[in-house]
Formats: sequence, C-alpha cells, structure tokens
Amino acid sequence: METLFQYAYTSCIRPEISLTRVNEIVQVSRRNNRLAGITGILVFDGWRFFQYLEGPEDAVRRLVDKLRLDPRHNNYVELLCSPFAGPRRFHKWSMGYSVSADENLLETFTNLNASELIQNMPDLVANIDFEP
Repeated sequence: METLFQYAYTSCIRPEISLTRVNEIVQVSRRNNRLAGITGILVFDGWRFFQYLEGPEDAVRRLVDKLRLDPRHNNYVELLCSPFAGPRRFHKWSMGYSVSADENLLETFTNLNASELIQNMPDLVANIDFEP
C-alpha cells in the first residue's frame, strides 16, 4: 500500500471573481491533478470552498503552496495536513466537484477537528453528486 499525504482546507472566493471561473479552474485542476497523481474533492457553495487532496507528499505540498498564494480566494483555513497509509478515499476523481446548495454543509466541515473530519467526511459528502 502506498504512503500518501492528505490535506484539506476551506476558503472563500473573492467577490470580484466571476463564478464562471470556478468551472474553468476545475477543468484545469483535474488535468493537473491527474498528471501529479493527486485525487480528491472540491465542494463549492457559491462563495465558500472545501477541498480535500490526497496523493504523493511532494505533489500535494507543491499544490498547497500554489493554493495558499492564489489571489482568487481568501479566508484560507487549513483543516488537515498529514501523512496516511491509504487507501485513497477519493481514488475515482482527480478532483470530484460539486456545487452544494446546502448553506450549512461547509460550516459543518470547518467545525470539525482533523480526526473528526476524516471520520465524518464520507457521511458529509455522501449526498453530493460528484462528476467523474
């Protein structure tokens, strides 16, 4: 079993960024993640993001460094940053993506500590329709 690294964060989209840009970001990210061996999910509720990433540590950390500096979002909050033994939780998606109408969903993610987040993530995302 491969040794993996996992990372999760929340952030808010800057008000001046068009929501149509989010779909463009998703398409580019899917291609880049696939090439880097990164899998995970992105949930967007119209103004907040939750993203969970998993993959080789160096690849995930390089991506995280870019995300932290990305001017398209603010209020960046790291929720999880640690190695894990696997298996991958979201192996089917280079980046599963969903827009959620549930205004409380991302608030739920941000109120969990790291171990609760890992334990509850499958239940929290179970009702979200992810694109392959």
